Amino acid sequence: MVVRVMPLSGREKATIFLSILGTDTSARVLRYLPDELADLIASGINHLPSPSPQALSEVLDEFKGFLALPNAGEVPPQLEQREVPPAPPPVPKKSYTMLVYERPQMIAFLLSLFTEQQKEEALLSLPRERAVVSELLSGLYKNPLHAKLGNKLKAQFAGKIF
Repeated sequence: MVVRVMPLSGREKATIFLSILGTDTSARVLRYLPDELADLIASGINHLPSPSPQALSEVLDEFKGFLALPNAGEVPPQLEQREVPPAPPPVPKKSYTMLVYERPQMIAFLLSLFTEQQKEEALLSLPRERAVVSELLSGLYKNPLHAKLGNKLKAQFAGKIF
């Protein structure tokens, strides 16, 4: 007579595995699961009959399969031949929080002196005035004093926002 063993479901495997880990460790693991799933598995642990040796073996073999990672000292041959270019140094982002204390007209003028990327970053840092400043920026035109005033403001705010 041949006995057929039904394959274990994922929930059954999780229940068996967590019961092996013990109550403290399994409680810590269950905290990271959605509440409904954690409740299902926890109730399964409480009502778990003794798993068969085959079930235990299947769960532990699957767990060992996840642990079968290459050693840190070994480099696969396909990676040895490749040269990886160095990553560019990260560009420090400016803090535009001081703009919150300026009037929207002044913020719009200062933003007109920024690059497009800086404008986007600065606008994202403005919680309330974003719409007003965007509207002022779109209607801003350059007059003869724009360059002179821009240079003075860049000197005034040098190192802070420029």
